[in-house]
Amino acid sequence: MKDYYKDLNISSDASIADIKKAYFSLVRIYPPDKQPDEFMKIREAYEVLIDESTRKQYDAVDSMPDIVKTYYRHGRKALVEGDLEKAIHLLQMVSKAYPSYSVVTSLLGEAYLLNENSSKAIRVFEELVKQEKNNAGFVRQLALAYAMRGWRKKAITMYHNALKLDEDNLSLWLGLIDCYVEGEEFDQAYETIQAGLEVSNQKGWNNIPLYIHGINADIFIGGAQNLQQYLTEIKEKALESEDIKENVGWYLAKLAGKLAGLDFYQETAQLIAVASELMPEDQTVRQMKENFDSQYSIMFQLNELDGDDDISIEIDEMLNFEADMLVEADSLDIQVTRFFFEMNIIMELDSYRSEIIHLKNNYPELYRLKKEFFDNVLNRKKEKYLHDTYGKKIKKYMRLCPDRFKTDDEDEDSDIIPEPFVRPEPKVGRNDPCPCGSGKKYKKCCLERD
Repeated sequence: MKDYYKDLNISSDASIADIKKAYFSLVRIYPPDKQPDEFMKIREAYEVLIDESTRKQYDAVDSMPDIVKTYYRHGRKALVEGDLEKAIHLLQMVSKAYPSYSVVTSLLGEAYLLNENSSKAIRVFEELVKQEKNNAGFVRQLALAYAMRGWRKKAITMYHNALKLDEDNLSLWLGLIDCYVEGEEFDQAYETIQAGLEVSNQKGWNNIPLYIHGINADIFIGGAQNLQQYLTEIKEKALESEDIKENVGWYLAKLAGKLAGLDFYQETAQLIAVASELMPEDQTVRQMKENFDSQYSIMFQLNELDGDDDISIEIDEMLNFEADMLVEADSLDIQVTRFFFEMNIIMELDSYRSEIIHLKNNYPELYRLKKEFFDNVLNRKKEKYLHDTYGKKIKKYMRLCPDRFKTDDEDEDSDIIPEPFVRPEPKVGRNDPCPCGSGKKYKKCCLERD
């Protein structure tokens, strides 16, 4: 049979204080975000043993007849392995034989929850809560069943009730926060995180998962106003042990990877910086930091480029396109679009050389995005090579993607190279009056909005 005492690394005569200490010690090692299965196992053991009634029942399981113990053991094993139908069948049999054993009935309710049968789970846990009103674990599971059913207000009420019974149960705080977030009640979610951190800091129990929720909420809800504070505090806690340091570093690196693709450049930089401090030898984190530093430098220079009057719209658009394509697979459509940008410059080499030199001298990261192409453009000896090469390319792409080209000459063998990119309106320079008639310069009006 599953040994909850063994799961928490405590003896069978452990005190309430011992149980809480073991719970928070293990949560440091097995956080819910990184190791959810192990965390759930720890939580289950904690919730059974922290309550006097369910602990007595659990201790008395060994006194059941062997056949009943066998059903219980195999039912629990099936539940852990994900064979929910088998688990429900076996646990129903044990529950009928021992209806007063709430520790068994709660496992049946858990099986219903995992099987997404919220109506049966609600009936089980409503009855258990009625029988044992002070059992915070049963109240939590009822809240979970209500949330699954879509009864979010009832779920929130149950979570609050459970926290009154056991405010040290980390799962209750996390469940309540998730419930608020799912209902888009972001202010309440944020307030709950703050309240949970205050309680945990006062009592000295592990609150790393709350800080992680706080970092998420602060970035996506609170505008990252408290991000630096959260990162400073979580780093201090992480440095207390190697296990915590690795878990926090892993999480921050994972979140940074997610944010990097969402244009949260400043926030990503902060996360990666702390992750690298916590895991300086980790090759994945080191590579992520190098890649981000390079990408961040590109984004920074692109922003500077936007206000540079010596760079044309064509070069600006080309470089923005290349920056966007850094993480995209090189498809035919991308190749054709890249060809159009390059062809515009090939057709007017003399007029673009000076600004490409300006780009090379002032924006080295951006120049490197198209280094081979720009080097060829600046090399006057390669003019004929470029014209010949792009003459062949246009015939190739016209064959492969005729819908991307507009030309009056339908003969593919024609020596006339059509205009590869046709603007719907006359070319407008950055410092020219905006075509919309606002009286402002183009770069400060419609170009900025585009």
